[in-house]
Amino acid sequence: MPDSGTLSSGKPVSSVRMEDVIRRRKTVKVLAEEDLPALDRSEAVKRLLELSGWAPFHRPCDESHRTADGLPGIEPWRFHVLDAATCRRLRDRLPEENAGKIPAMLAAAETLILATWLPNPPAEPDGSLQVTGNLFEPTLANMEHIAAASAAIQNLLLAATSQGVSSYWSSGGVLRTEAVFELLEIPDREVLLGAVFLFPDQTGNAQVVGSKLRGRRGAPEHWARWVALE
Repeated sequence: MPDSGTLSSGKPVSSVRMEDVIRRRKTVKVLAEEDLPALDRSEAVKRLLELSGWAPFHRPCDESHRTADGLPGIEPWRFHVLDAATCRRLRDRLPEENAGKIPAMLAAAETLILATWLPNPPAEPDGSLQVTGNLFEPTLANMEHIAAASAAIQNLLLAATSQGVSSYWSSGGVLRTEAVFELLEIPDREVLLGAVFLFPDQTGNAQVVGSKLRGRRGAPEHWARWVALE
């Protein structure tokens, strides 16, 4: 193989590796009745977060989200990171009703990343801005913020896959409630887009569940078309 970073086919080595990572990424839910042992993955998670931050975004977030006592970034997303010990403590403080499978995943996870997107404050008729909790207007700018935050989450999932870390992108369930936001000191101006669970290699007797839709994916001709203009 030449040392120029290409294969004999002419494809860059990095391209082949990325294709493999994209295809290998899959949903893995680990559900544990008892707490699973967890290693300190903080340094590895820091690398995943750094890679996540290279997602594209079209507009900076509104200045109301860039507070001196919070996170000052212009990115239209925020990642709130819980290590294994914090996951276990959070599980013990969730309400028993309507918690679904979240407690079992918190008992298994090595890391939980609550990824939020940052809506622009809704405009008042007089042109002023008024922050109203998690409500947001269906504007093009807000749609772009959601898309950017989604891209950051996908970066996270792909980076985790490249490191051999099992992951699950959950919509959040009970984790998106006002009570949990208040407990974790997440500003109510943010909207949860994904609760990303990162699971350990050793799952013991825990139940491991995959995606129900992975095998039903269609070929590109099922959802893409070439457009021609005469």
